Amino acid sequence: MSKPDREQQLRQGEQRLKDWGLPPDAGVEELRGSIGRDAAADLAIAARLGAHAEPASVEALSALDAASKDKLVRKEVRRSLYRLEQRGITVPRAAASPPAAAVVAPAPEGYLSAVDGRGDQLVWLVKARPGSVAHLFAVLNDPDGLREVDLSETTRKALRAAREQLLARHELRMIEADWRYCDFVIDRAFRWATEKGHAVTGDYPRLRSQLIKEPVTPMAPLIFAHLDPAAVRGDVSLVAESDKVIEEKELRTWFFERQTLQPYIDALVGLKDSPLVLSQAQQQERSRALVERAVEELFGGELQQSWVRRLEELAYFFHATGRAEPAKWVLAAALALEDSTHGGRGIALCETLARSGLAAYLQAEEQQEAEAARSSLVLTPQQAAREAQRQR
Repeated sequence: MSKPDREQQLRQGEQRLKDWGLPPDAGVEELRGSIGRDAAADLAIAARLGAHAEPASVEALSALDAASKDKLVRKEVRRSLYRLEQRGITVPRAAASPPAAAVVAPAPEGYLSAVDGRGDQLVWLVKARPGSVAHLFAVLNDPDGLREVDLSETTRKALRAAREQLLARHELRMIEADWRYCDFVIDRAFRWATEKGHAVTGDYPRLRSQLIKEPVTPMAPLIFAHLDPAAVRGDVSLVAESDKVIEEKELRTWFFERQTLQPYIDALVGLKDSPLVLSQAQQQERSRALVERAVEELFGGELQQSWVRRLEELAYFFHATGRAEPAKWVLAAALALEDSTHGGRGIALCETLARSGLAAYLQAEEQQEAEAARSSLVLTPQQAAREAQRQR
């Protein structure tokens, strides 16, 4: 078997970074946020970081080295760290191994819930202590950020009971996940809330410091450690079938609120109330165009990346709970949305979520209008026009 071609892999990785919207002059934090999604891209990121002569590059390269198992990537990391050291950037050396008799502190544990329709998620960090466990509880939202955080002392039995109660009363299942990832998403949510000026209940930095001493480790979505993004992208049938996950119970809260859809509802109702008498074909064509615009705008713009992250989280939840096909469908929808330049158009899951919401609210609107018409002796001009068209 021939050895991997570094130059070829670098070209592929640069193309992948370009596809993701990362220009050649992308900063360290932008590059760091894309670590772990693709091996070729990781190689290109490692090479680029070697050109950023700043301490943040060393931290990002160390995170990449810890996250990657690819030999080419890890070799490129060492090459870039050497380049940075030659340019005067301090590169910490690996610490000596602790004595064999040293007692290793127990690692924390992480737990995640599924993301609901509003982007809310429950995240736990748990760490064993003599005679008890420390339990950090966080409620976060994508994209608004951290809402609430608290730290308490409890027992294994009480923690197990809390999980069972959440499942029994609210059908909210907490699954085990890499604690470093749980730590990362809580920290990221805190930064989002801080940047947007949103209030957070609880002193997150102080509470975290009581549980974890080491720095936060940026991590890629967990689903990428179990499903190959390239293989999922290459199966176009998965995007077409992605709306099948609507039947999964975790999707029961995935609907748009009335106020979000109101502009599109008003426009669709306006077609029927228009003083212009439109043929059925004309009405259908204008309605179709309005719905397509809704699908594009609802899943595009500022919220597009938030929807991508939510779908990636849901894909991991399905994988972790033994639902392989739904996990692939949702990941396919997430990757298609990430690559899309027209929001959710052409992505079956996005199309179904938008269309079903519009249909439900429109049906309610028509029922209210019909009830109002039955209770009134006077027809409005719009009602008269529609009745005349119906009779014709």
